Amino acid sequence: MIWQLLGTLLLLNLGGILTPGPDLFLVLRLASRSRRHAIAAVLGSHLCLTGWVLLTALGAATLLGRYPWLLGWIQVAGGLWLLFMAQSLVRAGWHEFSWRRRHAGVHSDIDVSSQLGSVRAAFAQGFATNLSNPKVILYFSAIMAPILPVGAPWWTVALIVVAVVMESLVIFSTIALSVSTSTMRRKLLGAGPYIDLAAGVFFSIAGVTLLIVGGSALH
Repeated sequence: MIWQLLGTLLLLNLGGILTPGPDLFLVLRLASRSRRHAIAAVLGSHLCLTGWVLLTALGAATLLGRYPWLLGWIQVAGGLWLLFMAQSLVRAGWHEFSWRRRHAGVHSDIDVSSQLGSVRAAFAQGFATNLSNPKVILYFSAIMAPILPVGAPWWTVALIVVAVVMESLVIFSTIALSVSTSTMRRKLLGAGPYIDLAAGVFFSIAGVTLLIVGGSALH
């Protein structure tokens, strides 16, 4: 019985994983330049995701429902982080675009360290980007509540947490590894600044949305 419930949960979770969001855009942007940075971001985001799923299993959705202002403040903080990321991406994209126009026809290898920072910074970016989306608790609560048996033993809860996180980790890692192959990176080399600009626009929209929703909750 538990395996049928777990299979249903993983199928529902698959739809959420494949829905474009800040985590996916960040991983795609990093993978188009560096496999190590992309994998670091995946690990960072899933460390945070593990915490969100654990909080969900422990009833954090009830707490957020009782104190909506708490969710509001977290959303405002997350929105500000996404806007900070957005302006960084737009500046990086515009800088690279301008440099390529000034040096048209000149071949130069991409300086990954100057564009992306350290691998540790990519890990922190992945963690913070996932942290900026507290509504993941409400999402997991919505798909877990009808499936998780009332009074389920701890090992059932642990199995669900591990399965959900591992499913997402495998999919995101596969995406990062696929996009970061030498062939794909060569194809995406010229699109680098456009990827940054597009990601910056997406992060801006997501950040403003979080600020509006979070601000509304506080009022």
